[in-house]
Amino acid sequence: MTTPPPIGFQHLSRAELDHQLSPSRSAKDFMGVLQRHELETSTLAHDPTLRRLPDLVYGHGVGPLPPQTLDLTLPARAPGGLLPCLLFVHGGFWQQGSKAGSGFAVRALAQAGWAHAAVGYTLAPQASLRDIVAEIGQALLYLQREGPRLGLDPTRLVIAGHSAGAHLCAAVLAGMAGAQAAQAAQAVAGAVLISGVYDLAPVAASYVNDVVHISPEEVRTLSPLFALPARDVPVHILIGQDEPEAFQVQSQALRQAWAPHLTHLKFSSLPGRDHFDVLDALGELAPLV
Repeated sequence: MTTPPPIGFQHLSRAELDHQLSPSRSAKDFMGVLQRHELETSTLAHDPTLRRLPDLVYGHGVGPLPPQTLDLTLPARAPGGLLPCLLFVHGGFWQQGSKAGSGFAVRALAQAGWAHAAVGYTLAPQASLRDIVAEIGQALLYLQREGPRLGLDPTRLVIAGHSAGAHLCAAVLAGMAGAQAAQAAQAVAGAVLISGVYDLAPVAASYVNDVVHISPEEVRTLSPLFALPARDVPVHILIGQDEPEAFQVQSQALRQAWAPHLTHLKFSSLPGRDHFDVLDALGELAPLV
């Protein structure tokens, strides 16, 4: 196997690198998109066409940290049999965001006969990046184990993530999710990676690391760009054409590195979409996931 070259960023000043990795500066209305997604998510509990199972505990925090939870939503009148499920992992550079805004695609998925799991995780600096990756693996294995009881098909669990969440999903598929890494990777039936970061070196050199504290060892071992997917499953990489170059380069690099090892890899560069409104494509493409 030929290892792909690292993503070049040394020619950028710290100020330019920080700007490139601050997509809210170039987005059309990032706060409007985030607020819209939170409002959409907040209305799900009152929708009679849906069945909500909020705050399911999939892991237990260490010491004073709260447990890790996810919100599961299924169609209220699901067809017979167990349902496929999309696990969504939010972004926020591992230090911001929550599952409270992760339900924006639920209705589209439910109409297509899918369940949806919005995964919460411990944010940095309370957890290391390695621990956060392991938490996403734990959430996946929880749904695989408990799936039949919850109405889910444990063989049809698709992971989807945005920005840092896309990194977390790619890391799970690449077999990086802690002590149960191999089992978690084998539980993945497909992945949707939206506007992610897959070589951590540029991120670790930016303002992001003032909080996340990505170590040099984590850069080496938690960058999906330099690892193979542990399972040959369908992968869809999405990026908005209006996103900063730093994100464009990351998605293109993963496409080139993983394409020879996946039977079905789709790459979509969406015109007119920035780092935040690109998320709306998940609902629009829901029947095709």
